[in-house]
Amino acid sequence: MFGFNVRDPERDRESDTARFKRIITTLTVVRNELELEKLGLNKRFAEASADAALTLEAMTDIAEPESYEGRLENLTSVMKAYEKRVAFLESQLTFVEGILGKTSSFHDDL
Repeated sequence: MFGFNVRDPERDRESDTARFKRIITTLTVVRNELELEKLGLNKRFAEASADAALTLEAMTDIAEPESYEGRLENLTSVMKAYEKRVAFLESQLTFVEGILGKTSSFHDDL
């Protein structure tokens, strides 16, 4: 009269495994996106650093170094923004790696 059936445990395990695989796949994609953004920023930072060094060198070799001050200020602000962004990317990577680890260990316990 009050029949209540549960699914087969194997079917539940398969559903759980598929769900955790999707979570792990999604987190892996996010981690890869973060790493690619960080790689691109590192490349642009290296270019900005080289540009700043050349600008400083040019300032010492000319009579009117003031003409380069704006460029140097801009490069400095770009480098500060880079440092802030990379720090935030690092915190996101740490967060995602932590979730991936917990998700994987939780999945292993199924």
